[in-house]
Amino acid sequence: MNAFGRTGLWCKVGPLAFLLVLAATAPAAAQGFDELTAAREAVSAAPTDAAAQLRLGNALLEARDFSGAKSAFEAALRQHADWVDALWGLARIKMAEGNYEDSQTACRRVISAAGNSAAEGHVCMGQAYLVWRRSSLAIEEFNKALEADADNAAALSGLGDAQARANQLDAAVEQYRKAIAADANLLEAHLGLANVLERKGDSAGAIAELRTAVGIRAWSADARYNLGRLLSDTNEAITHLALAVAIRPSFTDAQMEYGKKLAAAGRWSEALAPLRVASSQLPNVGAVNELLGIALWKNGELAEAETKLRAALVGVPNSPRANEALGEVLVASGRIEDGLASLETAANLEQSNHALALRIATVLRGQGRNTLATGWLDKALALKANLSAAHEMYGDILFEQGRYAEARPHYESALSGDGVGIDRARVQGRIEQLRTLAPQ
Repeated sequence: MNAFGRTGLWCKVGPLAFLLVLAATAPAAAQGFDELTAAREAVSAAPTDAAAQLRLGNALLEARDFSGAKSAFEAALRQHADWVDALWGLARIKMAEGNYEDSQTACRRVISAAGNSAAEGHVCMGQAYLVWRRSSLAIEEFNKALEADADNAAALSGLGDAQARANQLDAAVEQYRKAIAADANLLEAHLGLANVLERKGDSAGAIAELRTAVGIRAWSADARYNLGRLLSDTNEAITHLALAVAIRPSFTDAQMEYGKKLAAAGRWSEALAPLRVASSQLPNVGAVNELLGIALWKNGELAEAETKLRAALVGVPNSPRANEALGEVLVASGRIEDGLASLETAANLEQSNHALALRIATVLRGQGRNTLATGWLDKALALKANLSAAHEMYGDILFEQGRYAEARPHYESALSGDGVGIDRARVQGRIEQLRTLAPQ
């Protein structure tokens, strides 16, 4: 049965017995799991095997190596002339490239090989129309395919794609579920259904579909990326995202999301590699430069961090995070005034951030500018009254000024507050001193 029948729109490529257990660490899993390597080995062992060449073409297409995929599909066709699966592979390349006219041309070859009345050609042409963003024309083609084969899963899934594109979400869900009923292993139907369920606010349903998709094709970069993006479990998410970028290194969104998840886990040194890749692919995108700049700062690479953060602020000058990170870079570089200016800009953009107000007070305190520091401490405490670190610093300033009676309640509040960032023994020692210096 060809790739358009009940076994799914994309042909199956054989058993994946070499899969690693995903409980392994993300980097190890990413290195060990490689369908592309296995496909190349199969071709090396049997260069004239059309099925092996088809498998290699599919793996290269998943990796977005379009020229390599084209060569592999053409090699399959030399061994198996007019093979619909290989011709469809050539059409999918053009679709992935976003080239409507070439997609249509490639689909005509599918029609010629499969026959004018066969479902295959209509499904292919319907997908080509979706590349052109012509949902109504695509729906006509998918309906023609269903006239030829009422249970054609690829056509049903294509209808779901067209309806999702037209924002007819409930209708799209219905079509995807029909496609899955016709072929439970149709990857594209599960991916499409996951996308629509997420758009409808059903993240749990989307995650369930993506887990099924990963079970169907463990080397699907799209399934891995979207599952990693939606998961709240950071460690599992990192595992899937590591695989997504290993399968498709040019997948910018996956590289960016991988870097974000690593950063969220505090794994800043590991985050640098995917963020550098994302930045090389999107050098002028503020969000990419911002996160890379923060990662560089966290890793102590201050000069490059400053360059990236300034680039981010060119595009988004009112980003609190980029201004804050630039301020930290400048302070760490010894340019205190410039650093304070950037930190204050960030604080003005994010006026509910008590931690940032405390940070500015800390920098000012380090410069001996206690009057200004207390002003920022007042702001921090207005936002979070039980901020122990702010109370301790306030108490220290007042203690140094000999204002012992005023210092005492701040020290007491430091002990009864959130307890974050203070030396309790030191604070208790100060209170003991105050009993002598300013007895109540």
